Amino acid sequence: MWRQLELLVALAGLSIAATWGIPCDGTCSGHGACDLTTGRCQCFPGYIGTTCKWQSCPRGVAWADYATATDVAHGLAECSNMGLCDRTTGACRCRDGFEGVACERMSCPPCVNGRCISMRDAAALQDNVNFFTKTTYDAWDADKIFGCQCDNGFTGWDCSLRECPKGDDPMTTGQVNEVQHLNCLCDGCSGTFALTFRRRTTRNLSPTETAASLKAALEALDTISGVAVSVSGSGSTICDVDGATTSITFTNNPGNLPDLQIQGALTGGNTAPVLTLSSGAATGVYDGVGAAQHGTREELYCSNRGVCDFNVGVCVCALGFSSSDGAGGPGTRGDCGNGVATMCPTTSNGVCDGKGTCSNAPLWACSCQAGFTGADCTQRTCPQGTAWFDGATAPNTAHAMAPCSNRGTCDTKTGLCNCHPLFTGSACQLLKCPTGSGSGNPICSGHGTCKTMEQMALASAVNGVPQGFTYGATVNNPLTWDFNKIQACDCSQGAYLGPYSGAFGDFQSYDCSTRYCPLGADPFETGKVNEIQSIACLADGGSFKLTFRQQTTQSIAWNANAATLRAALQALTSISTAIVTITGGGAAVCAGAGAITTTIEFTYAQGDLPPLVPDISALTLSVAPNTPSIVVAEVQPGTKANLECSSRGECDGAGNPGVRGDCGYKSPYATIA
Repeated sequence: MWRQLELLVALAGLSIAATWGIPCDGTCSGHGACDLTTGRCQCFPGYIGTTCKWQSCPRGVAWADYATATDVAHGLAECSNMGLCDRTTGACRCRDGFEGVACERMSCPPCVNGRCISMRDAAALQDNVNFFTKTTYDAWDADKIFGCQCDNGFTGWDCSLRECPKGDDPMTTGQVNEVQHLNCLCDGCSGTFALTFRRRTTRNLSPTETAASLKAALEALDTISGVAVSVSGSGSTICDVDGATTSITFTNNPGNLPDLQIQGALTGGNTAPVLTLSSGAATGVYDGVGAAQHGTREELYCSNRGVCDFNVGVCVCALGFSSSDGAGGPGTRGDCGNGVATMCPTTSNGVCDGKGTCSNAPLWACSCQAGFTGADCTQRTCPQGTAWFDGATAPNTAHAMAPCSNRGTCDTKTGLCNCHPLFTGSACQLLKCPTGSGSGNPICSGHGTCKTMEQMALASAVNGVPQGFTYGATVNNPLTWDFNKIQACDCSQGAYLGPYSGAFGDFQSYDCSTRYCPLGADPFETGKVNEIQSIACLADGGSFKLTFRQQTTQSIAWNANAATLRAALQALTSISTAIVTITGGGAAVCAGAGAITTTIEFTYAQGDLPPLVPDISALTLSVAPNTPSIVVAEVQPGTKANLECSSRGECDGAGNPGVRGDCGYKSPYATIA
């Protein structure tokens, strides 16, 4: 008697864990709570799975994904769709070249002689060497793509190349120097300021500086070769009680130059101090000083009279030219800006290396053929592509064209780009698709197709139905700059997994290296029904096809019976099994007259399903109205949940199949854990 009571108590205690009762494991691994209504674990944040034993990984803006609307992509994704989640630790294992807790950042280039900054920071930074516009950038890649801000004298996407001196072409005439005006009013004010030019800043300057002392301060910068300074009015200082305008003429720095940048401010005084800069066509503020002017002299590597060796930053000057002082005379700039030409550069291949035409007098300059460059046309140009990284030129406007897309180095001997290993294409314009770890490292692990974001958008589907979205089709949309650059894996669907009934599954993850487990209805749910659709076919000849979730049947004869139609439908992995019933007194699915209706109950595909799509282009009708038709209607929407492992098992990611593999069978016997 006592043993019978003990058994009843034990069985009552097992009711929560028993498979005939509430199927939660009771504790939900200590990371969730059992919902007594559904019998499922409701996991705490950070945990997932049927028993909440697995950890989720951090999410970030996806590097690549399917568009969710036209020109809308890059939603949040686990590991930013550029890594695999370790479910035991909740940590992302990022693809090489990506980093961050959610693989949300592209790794910095080496930046051999510079520093690494983001697209957002580059937009906010105007150094007039690498970045020339101060603006904002908050597009999807603002904090994801990084590049280099090179130190002065260095260039290239990774700052590994040395810049050659730039100078004015001494053979051109009729050009003017850059002139800028410094306007200053100071009546008993205090404080100091400084002037910055191309990342170099003067010593602190006082309101009592003279033309001579300001000239000395500016020429002390290694970015300024020479200036002429004059102060307006009767005073001798750059600031005056009634204001003074100081004109600064860049005599030895050719080109349209960036503005001097004022650092600091003057304060106090009997009247509010004024300290401004006028450039371009703006006139001086005081004493009727005329307009400033942009410089029109060329600012070209080696003054366009030599060839730059970017490996060492040295100009090899053409015959008759040598280093200048920046104003046409001899000097130490190393820019080939001093000399006179009496002929165009000639090599062993002829004038302009046989790759261009000579202008003859008075310029004696080479006009190179497409694909060639340099003063003598001996250097090759490299293909250009939309830059992966650069400075924005307006709000959210960036990624201009650049040689080798700013992710590779141009070999000027061959005209070929040497791309960073993460990128490919003649101009390094494409992000490579990930490869698997199998034999030969196949692209997308051998289980998917490499597609651009533009192509991924066309593959966007909801409930298996294509949505017709586009990405990048709007011309010059700065927010979809990556439409033909970022490549991703479109993983295979309905892949055969082995010799089992219904042994088909979809691959997933950024590299298609893992699989979805089969989906099925929760066996503990009651009162749920399968989807039932009907087709009413009016035809007496020919054939038709039916499409379901992008899979299409073979041609089906108009007079096919239920078994033939069922076989055609079940040949689609998106359907697998179905019950087909023809009503209305006929044995054939179509008729030339009468009310023949065929119902199709979906017994494998579960949930509320998309409609079958008929192709009636091969059907015929010999009687009036002579227009065949097939009308599809939903008789009963499916209400069974379509859950991975039927929410009663754990997916191992390897897609190991059973007969169906979905944990959707409820054992009639108790299971004691």
